[in-house]
Amino acid sequence: MKPLILLTIAGSDPSGGAGIQQDLRVFAQLGCYGMAAIAALTVQNTTGVKGFVSVEPQFLRDQIEFLLQDVEPQGVKTGMLGSVGNIEVVAQCFQGRDWPLVVDPVLVSTSGDPLFQGAREAFLEHLFPLATVVTPNIHEAGALAGMEVKTLEDMKEAARRLKDLGPRWVLVKGGDLDGEEVVDLLYDGEGFHHFAHARVPLGKKSHGTGCAFASTLAVYLAMGLDVVQAYRETLKLVELYLMGAVPLGGGGIPANPLVVGERDKARGEVLARLTQAVEVLESLEGGGILVPEVQINLCEAIPLPRDYGDVAGIRGRIVRWGDRMRAVGCPAFGASRHVANIVLTAMRFDPAVRAAMNVKFRRDWIPVLESSPLEVASFSRKEEPPGVKEREGATLEWGVDTVCRSLGRVPDIIYDEGDVGKEPMIRVLGRNALNVVEKARMVLDLVSGVV
Repeated sequence: MKPLILLTIAGSDPSGGAGIQQDLRVFAQLGCYGMAAIAALTVQNTTGVKGFVSVEPQFLRDQIEFLLQDVEPQGVKTGMLGSVGNIEVVAQCFQGRDWPLVVDPVLVSTSGDPLFQGAREAFLEHLFPLATVVTPNIHEAGALAGMEVKTLEDMKEAARRLKDLGPRWVLVKGGDLDGEEVVDLLYDGEGFHHFAHARVPLGKKSHGTGCAFASTLAVYLAMGLDVVQAYRETLKLVELYLMGAVPLGGGGIPANPLVVGERDKARGEVLARLTQAVEVLESLEGGGILVPEVQINLCEAIPLPRDYGDVAGIRGRIVRWGDRMRAVGCPAFGASRHVANIVLTAMRFDPAVRAAMNVKFRRDWIPVLESSPLEVASFSRKEEPPGVKEREGATLEWGVDTVCRSLGRVPDIIYDEGDVGKEPMIRVLGRNALNVVEKARMVLDLVSGVV
């Protein structure tokens, strides 16, 4: 099957965190074939840009025109173009083309280093009228619109001014404004779309996030999504790029599109581990005593889970079958909400704890478990705040959060003694499904002799 073809026209970042290198990494992780025309060579690392050389405009023209004679992309993204002449060349090469064009109007690097003079007028005159979307941050939006951008109202005014210059959509990214939330603004000349989202804590500035955002947006537009939906899907991935970012040098932390492939690979690994774990559970003699009235579910999440869809469980749960356990269905993502909620809450405290299962509670088992090597903790449903009690499924999130916050870590076992209409329960937590099952085997061995 022929993949989508995306073209980036941008500068080269030797550190790999931004520019051409970042764009091609994004394209590859999203299953696209990436092409690149290099507009500039930079001397930089994660701490900043020391210098750059733009390619000659005619050489950039030759790269693009010769390429387009042979291969047509379904989407194009531009980044650092290096000179006024290069901006003009790109605009000339794309006159009359109907491909989605995302223009990231790079004026300065993330570290604040100016990249070239005369960019403002050239972007506004030549490239903006051709753009499907322009994606300035607040500093770029302010410089391009000729004003300071310090508030949401400033963002709106800058978007209005930039829209008047011809792009179909203006996206002003608010990540550099202060506040716990980030507010981005999309404008099409008729109405504003506000998008507030949590800030991903990194400790340092990110590196290459703007490049990753624009190239991801170009992919979704090439897939045929409208601009608003493409933005929503892009934001989900960029948040993951930042959540999975790893410091590589002494400066900005590069956004990490590789997490997309890592998470996709992990989905298969999680299902395989759950299958193995169920086989172990079904082999345990006398394991049926661990099955509560509501039956058992065993769940494991992929790294950096976003919601229940990133947590796999057992369809139909695990039931008592004579004196043993038996899975009714196969492992699948989204097969559990209650146990998945335990996993998602525990991972906020320790991302390495990615699995959990529920087992039967008996009060006389607790002293035995507490005297074992397993760390045991509990919460009381009687202390549950009224607002939590009223929300379906919120109790487990509150209970696990309460325990982990009190301990400062995730224990092996969290139990509660139930409430009116709520069965008491033991939850076993661990690194993965096999680790949880090993702990469940320990629980079985410990409690089997309790009469």
